[in-house]
Amino acid sequence: ESQQVLCCQIARAMDCQCWGGAEGPNPKAVAKHGIGPDVPALLEGWVSVETSRSSKTRRVYARLTADALIFYQDKPVYDPASLPQNGVQAVSPSAVPIEMVLLTHMASVLGRAEGSEHVRVADSRGTWWQLRPEAPSSVADWAQALAKRFDKFKTARRRSSMYTPGQTQELKIQLEAAQKAKKGRLLKRLLSFLPCGDRGHDFSKAVGGSDLPYRGNREGVGDLVELDELQKVTDVDLMEAQSMHWSDSAVKFLQQCKGVPEELLSDFASSVRKGVPDGLKRLIWPLAAGQAIGTDVSDVDTAEFYQKLLFRSFGAVHPVEFQDPVPTFCQGVQGIDDAPPLKAVVKHLWLLKPQGQHILRRLLWVSQLTSHQIEFCPFLPNLMLVLLTFFTEAETMFIISELLLGTEAPSDYPKIILNLSQMQKQVKVFIREGKKRGSIPEILAHMEGLGVNLEEAVTRFLQDGLASKLPFRTLTRLVGAFLVEGSEVILRFGMALLKRKQESILACKTAAEVAQVLDYSEDQVTHEEVEALSKVAYSLPIKNLSMARVSSSWKISYAAPKQSYEKHLFCRPRLYEPRGNVPNAVWEAIWPWVPANCRVYDPHLVYVPVMDGTSLRTCLEKCKKNKDAAMVFFAYGKNLDIMGGFSPTIWARTSGYLDLMSFARAAEDAFVFRRLQGGSVDVYPWTGANQMLLQASEMNGLVFGGDDAAIHINKDLQRASSSSCKSFNSPPLLPTGGHQADVDAGQGIGDWFEIVRFEVFALK
Repeated sequence: ESQQVLCCQIARAMDCQCWGGAEGPNPKAVAKHGIGPDVPALLEGWVSVETSRSSKTRRVYARLTADALIFYQDKPVYDPASLPQNGVQAVSPSAVPIEMVLLTHMASVLGRAEGSEHVRVADSRGTWWQLRPEAPSSVADWAQALAKRFDKFKTARRRSSMYTPGQTQELKIQLEAAQKAKKGRLLKRLLSFLPCGDRGHDFSKAVGGSDLPYRGNREGVGDLVELDELQKVTDVDLMEAQSMHWSDSAVKFLQQCKGVPEELLSDFASSVRKGVPDGLKRLIWPLAAGQAIGTDVSDVDTAEFYQKLLFRSFGAVHPVEFQDPVPTFCQGVQGIDDAPPLKAVVKHLWLLKPQGQHILRRLLWVSQLTSHQIEFCPFLPNLMLVLLTFFTEAETMFIISELLLGTEAPSDYPKIILNLSQMQKQVKVFIREGKKRGSIPEILAHMEGLGVNLEEAVTRFLQDGLASKLPFRTLTRLVGAFLVEGSEVILRFGMALLKRKQESILACKTAAEVAQVLDYSEDQVTHEEVEALSKVAYSLPIKNLSMARVSSSWKISYAAPKQSYEKHLFCRPRLYEPRGNVPNAVWEAIWPWVPANCRVYDPHLVYVPVMDGTSLRTCLEKCKKNKDAAMVFFAYGKNLDIMGGFSPTIWARTSGYLDLMSFARAAEDAFVFRRLQGGSVDVYPWTGANQMLLQASEMNGLVFGGDDAAIHINKDLQRASSSSCKSFNSPPLLPTGGHQADVDAGQGIGDWFEIVRFEVFALK
């Protein structure tokens, strides 16, 4: 009788009539909720159960049906031979459930990761049940079965909750009301900056509406990612765990926002800290950076925005490929090689397909050519990689631009570290706050005791935004919070990572062992480990992040600028059709040698024999139309050999060498160059040893350099020679008979050889 009373309570909680007073149990209603003997079980067995309501572990018999997860005190036994009583099938006491979880109320399933020891299900109110099967090998079976049924209900709920015009209008009214609300704005913003100010603050609760967790797709990566590689470093439960922090109402609210209302920013930041599932990153991360993209209310055309940047960067013709080195914004520092290869700076580069790596290189070039505020920022290539995992090329560049735009606003702590001075200050703030009680004073003291230079160690640790120290999914959590709160997040996660490694660091006996511990990182972590690091980061009592009074002196030798070295200048010209046959690598190599007052112009192809005819007269007439322009010319030999030169003035008819005093620009800027068999480019600048730069006539052809010409092209523009030249202190630039030894000898006057193509570019 007491068991039937309990079942009546369960039935009332389910708003049904499973147990109807004196009439006893209704078999149809009982079967509807998976209790009756006619309902097959998808999976069943003995399990140990813990719940959020009680820490006590119970041993129960669990039975999973198509609609419910039911717990019994004993294994339920139905007696099909029992006689009907008043037309109702009798149910044995063992068949009465002690607890039931309706799958339609389920909000998440965790435990699908390999090696998981339990399965956890939670409802929309946050109540959870953790199952530990008696047979450890069956954990995966329970997780898979529950997840499969959960996906069915999730899809059905999503389809039944599509927008209606009334709902859309209601959301707009709700948004307008939130934007008008002024009370408590200042207090909320201040609370978000306290060490644990986000406790009790949740964006979903602040927005209101249903607290049912987000029911949409949890997955959502782009086409540039190696999916198999990404799955290897992703805990399958991570997306489910992060979805719990975003309600359907909150998602619908954000879909109607062009930007997050200021009074909700602290709550929004609090939820982003807890993680965003991949399926919501395209909605939430742009809002975190400052402006919505890709939604119905967004007025941002990222494709048009990016096309304009590409034109500013490369002109009308975009490079086909980008080879190392590319701008990684980490050069000019004592402790880092100048212009390192991309894979040495971006730890997780292998996650991108070859096309994705090409796009990352292009984005770095676009940033270099269009933004002059980026000086030192090894974090930027890693940030771009994370964004490319979920966004298109154009969307990634737009988000980066929003971040850079945010750095223009005055702030005590920069949104993103962009130069060595800011990096220096960030390191000093890290050490200052880390030595305070409650942070990591024991760790820093132990490191100092071992002779570790704290400033240098912390600079190495923080310089790339912890990208080389964190697994990819942990880095993704950091990036989400970074988009909202800026580089403060890197400092917090850095301290948290040291705190998590405290035992290993304190066990170190030498500075070298400490360096090994700091450099070590795992490729894959569980969602519990990601959550734990994030919680530590925001529990640290960091109260003063202001850089206003922090010295910018170069106390850290590792991060001090290099002295007396040739900085690799990353620049390249904008090109237009017809662009000629010059390889991109050659343009990249010679363009930094072009003087700055000429690099502001773009090279335009003004003469090529295949289009204009092999006539020197035509060549000179074409050049005459651009008489005020500087020029770059190229002569192509066999075997991919190229030689050429830059002149502050273009070819013109002369009787002897041009008078250098008649030049509008200095002759000292001139140089010649060569590239042999597709290798590296050699450049030979003007020496000033003589006054002979160039001459041109229909009788003698084109001559560049004197005291034996560095480049001499005959009047039919089909043959050329190259000799050791005093004007540039250059050897013969190309082999005369196809033999490399002719060039390597570096002596004498070169013989004539055939050129397969000749091009003249005017800078205008």
